[in-house]
Amino acid sequence: MIYSIIPFEQIFYESRGEISHMEIMLHGERVVLLKNKDNTYTIDKLISTNPKAYLRPELMPGTLLMNITVKSI
Repeated sequence: MIYSIIPFEQIFYESRGEISHMEIMLHGERVVLLKNKDNTYTIDKLISTNPKAYLRPELMPGTLLMNITVKSI
């Protein structure tokens, strides 16, 4: 087990080629999306000061979003 303030992704870096992150508003909360190869999006991070937002399953990191049009903020 690693206890560190350095994010897991920086410690165990895997090259995925072109990484496309974008920040959008989704269901009234700010999220960071990761664009997949098949033009779908995965929620990478939720950015909110509201603790209840982290309990919403539709905003959970790792959730796959399909058939959406994304306009970054």
